[in-house]
Amino acid sequence: MLASHPAGRPCTDPSCLCLSRTTDEEHAARSGSPADRYEAWMIHTRNYQLVSLPDRPDVPSGISLDAPALRKRVLRTATLSPDAQRLMDLWNALTNGA
Repeated sequence: MLASHPAGRPCTDPSCLCLSRTTDEEHAARSGSPADRYEAWMIHTRNYQLVSLPDRPDVPSGISLDAPALRKRVLRTATLSPDAQRLMDLWNALTNGA
């Protein structure tokens, strides 16, 4: 049985690098762990700059986050441990209550 493609379609392409075809050690290590917080940040196209690794300047590896965010939207909240939640509550009280 084929696992589904991240886009929700069955993946039948043997050259595809999607998770239905490949696994990594980090994926196995995270399996069963609480989800991380996931946000969408909207930036203007004029601030969108590709960045490369120092040893591979010809290959883009991501985008620069040194750009003003026009809008941020939480897509998925993280599940925090009780200690981390207590610290987050203290942080929010300090920053939102000022």
